[in-house]
Amino acid sequence: MEKNIAEELKKLDIQIGQKLFEIAKISRNSIKPSPLQGRIIKYLLNNSEKNTNQTDLENALHISKATISGTLNTMEKNGIISRIASGEDGRVKNIALTPKSKELHNEMKKSFTLLEKELSKGITKEELQFFYAIMEKMRDNLKDKK
Repeated sequence: MEKNIAEELKKLDIQIGQKLFEIAKISRNSIKPSPLQGRIIKYLLNNSEKNTNQTDLENALHISKATISGTLNTMEKNGIISRIASGEDGRVKNIALTPKSKELHNEMKKSFTLLEKELSKGITKEELQFFYAIMEKMRDNLKDKK
C-alpha cells in the first residue's frame, strides 16, 4: 500500500497525543490541561508584558471564537486563568494567568521534555535538521499564496 503524507502525520499526531496522555497520568496535578489550554498558557507566558484578551488569542492561535470561549471558561472554572476588566473598555476582559497555571506550565515542560527524548531516540542531529527542513517546506506549501 502506498504511503500518504497526511495520513502518516495524522497517525504520528495520534501517537503523540496518546503518549502525552500517558505521561500526564503520571503527573501529580489533578488538572490535566488540554493541548489548546497548554498553547494558551504558553502564549500568555510569552506575552506577559502586554494585556491579552480573547480576541488576541483567537487571532494569535488561529482558533474560532466559540472554541476559545469554551476553553477559557473551563480554564477559569479550574483556576488556571482569571479575567480582569480592561481599564480602557469595561466590555473587554484581559486574561491573566494564576499561580496554578505557572505550576501547570512547569509540569507541561517536563512532559514535553520526556516526549522529545522519546521521539528523537535513535535519530541523529543531521536527520532531525533534515526533518525540520522538510516540515518547514510542507508548511510553506500549504500557506495561502495569492
